[in-house]
Amino acid sequence: MKTTFKKSVLAFLTCVLALAFALTGCSGGGKDPKANFVGSWELSGGTMEGEELTDEYMKMLEDWGVHCVLILDEDGTGALDLFLEVVDLKWEAKDATTVTITAEDESHDMKLKDGKLILEEDDGNLVFTKSDKDLSGTVKKDREAAEKEKEIDEAVEDDDVQKIEISPAVTVADDDLCTITITEKFKDEWGDIGFVVNITNKSDKDLTFYAPSGKTNVNGTMKEPWFSAHLMPGTNAT
Repeated sequence: MKTTFKKSVLAFLTCVLALAFALTGCSGGGKDPKANFVGSWELSGGTMEGEELTDEYMKMLEDWGVHCVLILDEDGTGALDLFLEVVDLKWEAKDATTVTITAEDESHDMKLKDGKLILEEDDGNLVFTKSDKDLSGTVKKDREAAEKEKEIDEAVEDDDVQKIEISPAVTVADDDLCTITITEKFKDEWGDIGFVVNITNKSDKDLTFYAPSGKTNVNGTMKEPWFSAHLMPGTNAT
C-alpha cells in the first residue's frame, strides 16, 4: 500500500512540474519581442511645442483628413505618415517594451506603455495607439498626395508657373455653416506662396473667417498666416 501511495504522489508531482514548465514556456519567455510592435499605430495624443494634443485637436485633424500613422511591418521596415508627410523607416525591437525607429539617418527610441507607443522629444511627446485596421492604404494615398504637392511646390517656387490648380480641390470645411475649399496654389508679386480659398456662407448669420496666430500648421510646420474674410448670409467669396 505504501509503495503504491508513493508512486501515485511521485506521478502527481511529475505532472505538476511538467505543467509548470509548460506554462513558463507559454508565458512569453521565448516570445519574439518584435511581435509587440508589428502593425498600424495611430496618433492619439501627446504634446507638441507646448500644446496638448487634446481629443478636440485630434478630432479636428480627422475632420481635415490629416493622418498621423506609424506602420511597423514584420520585416523591420515601415513608414511614418505625420501630417501628410510620409517617410520610410527601419525599426528594431530592443526588448519587449522598447523599439528603435530609424528614419532619414536619425534614430529614436519609442516606449511601449499601457498598450501605447510613446515617442519622447525635447519639446513634447507623441502617443500612438494600435489600430485594429491595416492603415497601409491610407499611408500610400498620403504618400502620393505628398509627391504631387512637392511637384506643385517646385513648379511654383522655381517660377515655372505663377499658379497651379489643385485638383481635386481640398475641402477644409463643409457643414451647416459654410463650405471652404482650396483650389489653387500661387506665388504673389512679393514671392510669397499662397492658396486660393473659396468660401460659401450657408447660414443666416454674418460670419468672419480668419486663421488664428500661432495655430496654423502646414505639413507639420507652424506658419504665420495672413487670412481674413467677412461674409453676409448666403454669400460667397474667393
